[in-house]
Amino acid sequence: MEEPRFSVFEFNNVINSTLMVIGNVVVEGEITQLNISSKGGVNIVLKDPNATAILNVSGFAPRVEGVYIVKQGMKVAAFGIPNLWSAGGRFSLQIDKILPLGEGALKEAYEELKRNLSTEGLFAVERKRPLPEYVYKIALLTGKDSAAQSDFIKILKENKSGIEIDYYPVQVQGKYAEEEILNTLNFIDKNYEYDCVSLVRGGGSLEDLITFNSEKIARMIFAMHMPVIVGVGHEKDESIADFVADIRASTPSQAAYYLVVNNENFIKNQEMKLDLVIEALLEKINSNRLCLEGKANNIGYKLSFFLNRLDKKVLQLNYLYKNFPLKIENLMSKINGIEKLFLSYNPINILEKGYSYLTNEEGQVLFDINNFKVEQKINVNLSNGSLLTNILKINKKKYGK
Repeated sequence: MEEPRFSVFEFNNVINSTLMVIGNVVVEGEITQLNISSKGGVNIVLKDPNATAILNVSGFAPRVEGVYIVKQGMKVAAFGIPNLWSAGGRFSLQIDKILPLGEGALKEAYEELKRNLSTEGLFAVERKRPLPEYVYKIALLTGKDSAAQSDFIKILKENKSGIEIDYYPVQVQGKYAEEEILNTLNFIDKNYEYDCVSLVRGGGSLEDLITFNSEKIARMIFAMHMPVIVGVGHEKDESIADFVADIRASTPSQAAYYLVVNNENFIKNQEMKLDLVIEALLEKINSNRLCLEGKANNIGYKLSFFLNRLDKKVLQLNYLYKNFPLKIENLMSKINGIEKLFLSYNPINILEKGYSYLTNEEGQVLFDINNFKVEQKINVNLSNGSLLTNILKINKKKYGK
């Protein structure tokens, strides 16, 4: 029987196809060489600590989970598919994930990165960006159809927060997670202006959270020009992304509640301010009632100007609080009460009932008998015009009779 005959390229392809049938494997070893090129190419050499054997490991850094937390001399577990590069005849393990071997080593790598970033100032409280007084619109990044997504959105809707959400589905775990989150954050930062960016996911082990412990993601969050809130897993879970975030929430639900409380506090502050304004207005009215009634010539204009400002305030509040119908109703009721009170002092309404007020030739209001003298010319102001007349006689009222 004649032996199979191949060209070099054909033979390498056959071997590569045979290797790929093996599928995904995990290979453990110690890193003796580690290099990541400027274009993202990963070249690692693993050795067997118990035998004379080495393995070339390759990949594309943005798609290799954990590649930035491993280092030379570390024992690791490499996850990938055996591969023979046909053009170069070079055998390697094509990886999508590499992790320090064991929870202890992973924890050590995590703590080292945490220390380094803290020293650089990425966790500094004084540089964290605050939320605006009222949050109108946010970007939400989390796994599609995940519990984190549903819990977060449910809380905002149930509490009628008035927040508009632009949702960006991303992988939060796995070989494409880091690349997707980085690209999405970068896209948002360059193209949009949100009041807040929310990055959330469910809980998990230190290995599950490795994407949220990425140095690249930490630096991207730090560089964002808008506030970032991060909510990961359960109360006990923590990640590098948590520490660098402007607002750290212990869970996705708490992240949503943080935004709800932020907006509710703004509403309460506005109500308090409005109450103070109303109280001040009432005091002003009561203390200056005679003055308001006497200075009839100017009060109509002032009332019109003030009520116009109130109307604008109502429109503004209606826009701000469109999802707070009961609060709007209460605020508008207060404003309407003030409007009715001022209208009750409007001299135009009084004049239309048959009353008039007097002014001298200079237009000054005359409301004291001592301001008049015989033969003085005065204006009698009515609702639809005025009369010029002379004083013929002055009768001063004698009190007590």
